[in-house]
Amino acid sequence: MTPGLPLQLLLVCDPASDELALEQPLKQHGLDFSVERADTLDRLDALLHSECSALLYHYASRTLPLDEVLARLRKIDPELPIILVAAEVSENMVIDLVQQGLSDFVLEDKLARLPGVLERVLAEAARQRESRERHDQLRKFALAVEQSPASIIITDTTPVIEYVNEAFCRNSGYAREEVLGRNPNLLNLGLTPRKTYTELWETLGRGEVWQGELHNTRKDGTDYIEAATIAPVREPDGRISHYVAIKSDITDERRSESLIHRLSHFDSLTGLANRSQMLKRLEQSAAAMQRTGRHGMLIVLDIDGFKFINDLHGYQAGDALLLSVTQRLRDTLTDESMIARIGGNRFAVVVENLSRRRDRAVTQAHDLAELIHAELQDPHFLEQDGVSIRHATTMGLCLLSTEPEAADRLLNKAEIALQRARDESGNNWRFFKPDMQTVVEERAEVESGLHEALEKGRLRLFYQSLYDAEGRLTGVEALIRWFRPDGQMVPPDRFIPLAEETGLILPIGAWVVETACAKLREWSQNPETAELFLSINISARQFHQPRFVESLLKVMDDYDIEPGRLVLELTESVVLNDMGHTEQRMLAIRDLGIGLALDDFGTGFSSLSYLKSLPFDTLKIDRSFVSDMLGSESSAAIVQATISMGHALGLKVTAEGVENKRELSLLRRFGCDSFQGFLFARPLPPEDWAPADQSLD
Repeated sequence: MTPGLPLQLLLVCDPASDELALEQPLKQHGLDFSVERADTLDRLDALLHSECSALLYHYASRTLPLDEVLARLRKIDPELPIILVAAEVSENMVIDLVQQGLSDFVLEDKLARLPGVLERVLAEAARQRESRERHDQLRKFALAVEQSPASIIITDTTPVIEYVNEAFCRNSGYAREEVLGRNPNLLNLGLTPRKTYTELWETLGRGEVWQGELHNTRKDGTDYIEAATIAPVREPDGRISHYVAIKSDITDERRSESLIHRLSHFDSLTGLANRSQMLKRLEQSAAAMQRTGRHGMLIVLDIDGFKFINDLHGYQAGDALLLSVTQRLRDTLTDESMIARIGGNRFAVVVENLSRRRDRAVTQAHDLAELIHAELQDPHFLEQDGVSIRHATTMGLCLLSTEPEAADRLLNKAEIALQRARDESGNNWRFFKPDMQTVVEERAEVESGLHEALEKGRLRLFYQSLYDAEGRLTGVEALIRWFRPDGQMVPPDRFIPLAEETGLILPIGAWVVETACAKLREWSQNPETAELFLSINISARQFHQPRFVESLLKVMDDYDIEPGRLVLELTESVVLNDMGHTEQRMLAIRDLGIGLALDDFGTGFSSLSYLKSLPFDTLKIDRSFVSDMLGSESSAAIVQATISMGHALGLKVTAEGVENKRELSLLRRFGCDSFQGFLFARPLPPEDWAPADQSLD
């Protein structure tokens, strides 16, 4: 029954019964009600499925026996109150009917009692319904608590444990009988800071809810971290009688956060700070120097010839050398200095608390640089490999003054000084000097402009045609160009190395792949260009990205590109980094049908072994060898041998930088497969490039 709404009464009686006699006392009592009459079983069933407050049964009914009505009621609506109206009722009859579900009865000569009986029966039904609902809620709550994945503990205010759920037992390793009656501090072996417990009890003492983390210990001695919410339980009079704690094991989450923090701030091999962490420390150091007036120093150092060491002794030896260098730096420097690994073979050192006097600080920096350089000159004995390695070390130094300057600009200065030292033969060190500032500013200008060029679409792909020995157009190489707003072109050799170093090469490389695929889709609509391949240069950083192959496949699918028409050009610096990983990735690319070309062959540590093992399709001879052929017999011999070697390995050979017919004639005589250079075509913007064969006579 819904409060405020009229009672819906169901009257079961014979057609000849006096319905008004039953309704009259209810009306006199002021009850708001309506009556539906049932005098057949079908009518009864229909009404029992509708909204009813109570059922009145007139015992005189012959068509609807009471036992049948009670049976149907138990089946359809067992909670519906039923009142019997009869001329007389025996004690045994009442007992029997109550057992069948009768709520109460009224004698025909006492119908004035009917309103009161009806109100009492309805009130009792409401109480029972509320009790059942509360019981159901408590049962559901108990099941939820017991089956909750969170540990739940209830204690008195002593505190003594009175209840724990199954999750507590699983997480802690204790059985219920081992903890009931004990203090919850059996889990505390001193790992949680004392301050945490002080705050906990102060909060609970104020009658408030406490939330925090507890570092507990399981029964087997293993440690775990729990996020806990502990709340006081109050009696109706406001007195706190118990505490309930809900706790979740967050050990894995905290360990993951710690690992993520470590991976994002520290080098996984050496344990040193990484580049981003070093820049933060450098920024803090610069701010401290402004407060104290002291100077500091930033050192950037390279292990010279590290790539050659890896090639000669293997990557395990290279890692061991990095660890040895790390240890020597730690042994040489004080704990106040910060050491970081900011690149493959590049380290940085932040030194603080040099003298307030500039001349004295320069002397201190000079002496420390000499000491570090000397310590790194001694051979490193790699015990696990049984080899002794001596390497050169080149360093760039930047004095940190009290003048405010951004951390990345300070790093740029040290790296410029490092480059100057390398240009002067290497294995030495140089201070950054004011006359190098122009270089730093130009570098910063190029980096800023490159960001803007990428954002505002100022990068373009130019296209240079490739021809076979008969002068037929076979393919095109896409070459990136950057034009400033005034139309001036920035040479690729000026911005590509910087893009590699700053990481901008990744969005640039992704743009190149997408632009090339869009061009291939355009060409597929023209019979003159539908069969051409388009080659693009892929940087080492881009190639070794974890999802590089998947990103290639997605772009080709987006533009519906035939894989065989796309060729990736890789330099030796790309493929020599982790040969096992490189081979697997190249095979995955080849499985997609994409072509692979080795670019600038001969300019690096060319090795027949990797050329044999890696799945290249094409070998491209660097322009420097081509341009020297006519004036140098040794260069001509190298070119001829390279072509023969490539053919022996089943590779096509392309000559780059062909600029005159004498070079072309010699290359054709050597059996070169295809040619690229100014003799045929310069790189052209897409609006000027057109497919055309060449006459080679």
